Amino acid sequence: DINIILDDTLTIVASDYDLKKTYDFKKIKISRCYGKIDNINCARTEISQVFLNIIKNAAQAMASGGCRGEKPEITICTTSDAHGINVTIADNGPGISSSVQKSIFEPFFTTKPVGEGTGLGLSVSYFIITSHHNGQITVESEKGHGTKFIIRLPAFETEKDTP
Repeated sequence: DINIILDDTLTIVASDYDLKKTYDFKKIKISRCYGKIDNINCARTEISQVFLNIIKNAAQAMASGGCRGEKPEITICTTSDAHGINVTIADNGPGISSSVQKSIFEPFFTTKPVGEGTGLGLSVSYFIITSHHNGQITVESEKGHGTKFIIRLPAFETEKDTP
């Protein structure tokens, strides 16, 4: 159940020692709008890693760049339809410029200071969603207006084209 994976991932993030050095995750309001989601065929640890990367990045961005509104907030929503499920993870942080968005899923791309990030979290997440799960991951953001990641996973396993 994708909602359980999300909740388990939030528990992991809340106890992340490296994140605690820069920001207390308990200060972030977590809003959940979970839909009734059918079970899907996915690699639980891989999907959890994707959620972990996105949520940690959101927390770090709000810690370093501020947030819109009084309190930092991450909103996580899940929906499903006949074609699959959608997971939306949004924050009210500083947002991402369009120039950064163009490179955000590229390996070794980072906006963090030297020594603080490898630039692999979102590229690995992209690979997990697109290559291992035949899904899609996109980002919507505007500088100064928060960021939203949308993950779409198909309802059923599709056959990959063979050469």
